[in-house]
Amino acid sequence: MIIKKVAIGNQYEAFIEDRLQNRTNIIFSDDNNKGKTILMQSIVFSIGYDSIWPVGFEPKNYYFYSKISFNEIDYEFLRHRNSLLILGNNQTYIFNSISEFKYFISKELIEIPKIPKDGQLKISDLSLFYELFFLGQDKRNTSNIIVKANHNKVDFLNMLFSLQGISSIQFDEGLDVEELKKKKVELEEKIKIERKKIQILKKNPQIATYVSNLANNEDFEKTKIKLKDLHNSISEFKKQRNREENRRTKLFYLLRELNSLNRNLKEGKVKCANCKSSNIVFSNEDFEFDVSNKFIRDNIISSIKENIKLKDEIIEEYNNLISKEQTEINKVLETPIPDFSNYVLFESEIRNSTAIDDSVSRLINELNEVNNKINLINNGIELNKEKQSEFEEGIVAELARLYKAVDSNGTMTIKGLFTKSNETFSGSEEQEFYFCKIVALNNILKHNFPIIIDSFREGELSTTKEEKMIEEFVKLNKQVILTSTLKREEYSADKYSVFTNVNPLDYSQFQDSKLLQPTYVEEFKKVIQNFPITI
Repeated sequence: MIIKKVAIGNQYEAFIEDRLQNRTNIIFSDDNNKGKTILMQSIVFSIGYDSIWPVGFEPKNYYFYSKISFNEIDYEFLRHRNSLLILGNNQTYIFNSISEFKYFISKELIEIPKIPKDGQLKISDLSLFYELFFLGQDKRNTSNIIVKANHNKVDFLNMLFSLQGISSIQFDEGLDVEELKKKKVELEEKIKIERKKIQILKKNPQIATYVSNLANNEDFEKTKIKLKDLHNSISEFKKQRNREENRRTKLFYLLRELNSLNRNLKEGKVKCANCKSSNIVFSNEDFEFDVSNKFIRDNIISSIKENIKLKDEIIEEYNNLISKEQTEINKVLETPIPDFSNYVLFESEIRNSTAIDDSVSRLINELNEVNNKINLINNGIELNKEKQSEFEEGIVAELARLYKAVDSNGTMTIKGLFTKSNETFSGSEEQEFYFCKIVALNNILKHNFPIIIDSFREGELSTTKEEKMIEEFVKLNKQVILTSTLKREEYSADKYSVFTNVNPLDYSQFQDSKLLQPTYVEEFKKVIQNFPITI
């Protein structure tokens, strides 16, 4: 993934940055408020990030463009509010929501990992995923992720595990359950011992479910849990399928309207009754398309057909999942009935098990109380724990190595990807931590995304440490985009010109809080002219 061009604008003002290169880029200025943060947030906002904008900037008034190469194929993105357009592979794609865009980008461009959420494996939110390689200037907190929404640092770790092929469900933090788990193990062991004494369970488990309270409860609990999970799963799949079908139906109606308009335009000329203009505009919530232009209209129709095709695939996938779960329900509901003669054969075993059965029932009641307390924590299954620990240890080791490379005399102790809530770093320590974290993740995961850091030297970072950081960025031999605000004497010394393989971009000439200018508007319109919209 290589970012080639970024543009922000509307019909009144705009800005275009097309000087980014596939190496370390440092965007700098001699003062703050030169628009560097707007540019950096615009890059990721154009591809679905929930950006944090500077105070006073109104993103809803602008269009955000980016040209990005994926596997040496260029794609152009245009976002306005929550709608996105994509040009790529001689095709135009239109998405009315970030969730629709996420499904497309994960299917066509980027392998976005799935994480356990709300009892299911779901594709990671784009804002969570982009924190793998993007660091904004505001709302940084070393003890958690930056854009939280409905996610937390456990989700971030699960995302990393998934990328590494060691995915699992983890327990959320917040409640110490070690004692409860210990008590649970003790009770389960007692039940296990007592259970072995019940002879009918060994000799005929099928009869046991009819005559033993323990066996009946065990069998019923397994069935109940299985059925509940299956029903919840089917219900959720149906909701998702119906939502997709609703969107698909709307696309069919829209296609019919555009085809009808296409016929009308061939048979005669359609004009506005008020102004007599023959320009016809179709609009969704965020974009307007000049459909009186045949090329644009055909592009929109083609895009809608592709979206319908994509919806068909999604709906078919949900139907298959529902069918699979329904088959499982039928299997669970099949209950074999034991032959009556078996009751006579095992009469003594049935009688001998009664007293033990009562004892086990009391132990089970205690166990249920413990489980009720544990259920305050998110239920989950811990898998690949050993591999996960090794993976985290590898990241921490790389963090420590990078920290010593930048600050050989530093005393900061790095124990993980996140600090404890009461040990949040600040100042230059925070910046060193984030540098180590984002580069360590790149080195361990070996991902193909650029590294983007806004204000990478914040917190009075010393010149020596900054230079070492730049050297480490250059060593990555990939696209890195950084921003920096220099002191007057640093700016006068042309600080970044001494580095090899660094592309310095000076923003000092821009007026304070005036990155967007009317002079860029015509060029901006040319940049987005291939999109079937009017602004």
